[in-house]
Amino acid sequence: MPSLAFLLLLVLVAVLALIPTRRLYLGGWRNPGLTVYFLSLIALGLLIAELRGPARYLVPVLVVVYIAPFVTARDGIARLRNRFGGPPLPPDAGSGRRRMKNVTPKEAPPEDGR
Repeated sequence: MPSLAFLLLLVLVAVLALIPTRRLYLGGWRNPGLTVYFLSLIALGLLIAELRGPARYLVPVLVVVYIAPFVTARDGIARLRNRFGGPPLPPDAGSGRRRMKNVTPKEAPPEDGR
């Protein structure tokens, strides 16, 4: 039977792995891909926690895998294109956002001074 410390470590790593997995779920990933990502993140986290030797090589990999769901490449590329004088992307170009609706009330026509 696993020790209590190992079970607590497993729960802690699983809870920490849920954060980027939830981000990928909201991004539209399917369940099989999410399961593979979640389990590989847990396995990598446990491997780093248990084995001290290869940890210095695996920690950068874990950081990249953990941070990757929070990075939006499309918005970064669009900012670079705008900065270097390239044609700007249209507002609806692949970001998944809808155009902002204009809710400003129109001015009433001027009334006659009669």
